[in-house]
Amino acid sequence: MRQIYSIVQCLLIGTVLTALVVPLGYLYAEHANRAATDRLRDSADAMATPLSHAMTNGDAAAVDRLLVEFAAAQRLEVSVRWPDGRVRGSAVDTDGHARAFTASTWEGGVPEGQLVERPLPPVGGRLSVEAPLSVDGAGSGVLLLRQSATELRSRILTVWITLGLLLPFGVALCALPTLVLRRRTLRDLDRIGDTVRALADGEFHARTAEHCEGDALKELAAEVNRLAAVIQSMMEDRRSFLADVAHQLRNPMVALRLRLENLGPHLPDTAAERHERLLADVDRLDRTLTEMLEHARSHPADRSTQVVEVCGLVEECVRGWASVAEQRAIRMTLEMPRHAWGLTRPGAVEQALNVLLDNALKYSPEGGVVEIAITVAGPRLRIRVRDEGPGLPDSEREAALERGWTRGPFPSTGIGLSIAVKLIESAGGRLELRSGEGRGLSALLHLVGALPGDEGDEEPGRSAAVSASGPGMA
Repeated sequence: MRQIYSIVQCLLIGTVLTALVVPLGYLYAEHANRAATDRLRDSADAMATPLSHAMTNGDAAAVDRLLVEFAAAQRLEVSVRWPDGRVRGSAVDTDGHARAFTASTWEGGVPEGQLVERPLPPVGGRLSVEAPLSVDGAGSGVLLLRQSATELRSRILTVWITLGLLLPFGVALCALPTLVLRRRTLRDLDRIGDTVRALADGEFHARTAEHCEGDALKELAAEVNRLAAVIQSMMEDRRSFLADVAHQLRNPMVALRLRLENLGPHLPDTAAERHERLLADVDRLDRTLTEMLEHARSHPADRSTQVVEVCGLVEECVRGWASVAEQRAIRMTLEMPRHAWGLTRPGAVEQALNVLLDNALKYSPEGGVVEIAITVAGPRLRIRVRDEGPGLPDSEREAALERGWTRGPFPSTGIGLSIAVKLIESAGGRLELRSGEGRGLSALLHLVGALPGDEGDEEPGRSAAVSASGPGMA
């Protein structure tokens, strides 16, 4: 696009210069024609007086002498028509000598200034001028001067060729400062654009140089830097606030749970259910606080990745949710290869998988099955979590990944899946929701595979089953 802009700019400059050069060349040609014609007319006027006297006296020899002298001096072809119709002329021959001759016909009648209407005289063309000669008592004669237009044509062509050769240099001289200024301006705009993109990617420390071309760009760069400073300050204040919130809430929450747990043995059996609910509420509050902090802290700039062994992480997460599945008599199955390596952020897979397992166990009916499977296909690695819950219609699956979306009878902050999406996408992966096989919902975590997994090495020893009786290896 920039090259097209430069070409169009040069074409416009060339068009403007051409519009100036063409009239200039035409004006020069017209001026040269008129000047040559005027010089020829002045010569005719200067010669008309002595020729008139000689013709009035009837001195033909004097007329011939004047014709020869004038033709030799001016290098012209001179012709005179006497009142009685006789025609005498003189011209310079190839040897450079002028001679007089008698012409049988008169070759005059060419209007004065005939070549002025043509900017460039034709090849072999001549300039012609006639002047009347007054002969007393015998009428009037005519003087005709002719001159070759070859020299005039050469001068005009030389000037035109010079102007034509100067045209590209003029375009270059006019376009060069503009192109240099445009290049500097685009360089400054690219630098400002890089800074804005860095800010959009979460690099709030990015700044752009303010020594730009032109006051407008300098002001724009200063405003971008000012905006970046404000954003960086706001983000630092937010992180500091979140750290303070975490510090202020975590300790009382841990203390509250300890007190509730210590209170349990002293409660009657009839209050056991309420006691369990209180503990569950405290746990839910703790998870909600953790999710909110992760959601606030996750931003595009935090993209440090590492190679992890996914199978071990997934198995550990599944074992962590075994007690929850046991309380609801839900069986959890795990299928995976012997090893599978993936490229991800530290803690991203565990956080996202915990969100998916929480939702799967929450919406699965008692006695249901939650299936977890790891598959490797070329450079991609996939973790699938499928439940037997009510599922989601097609129209709600995309919305479920947005922040604040809630559904169903269970209390929810609506940010769990959005956190999982941010975590997985920050490492180059993606989260996808699909309809389950027959019923329920399948959540797929697509990761970037770091090393080829052993897809064909699935063994019974790597399939785990977790049921109401507790976790156990098949």
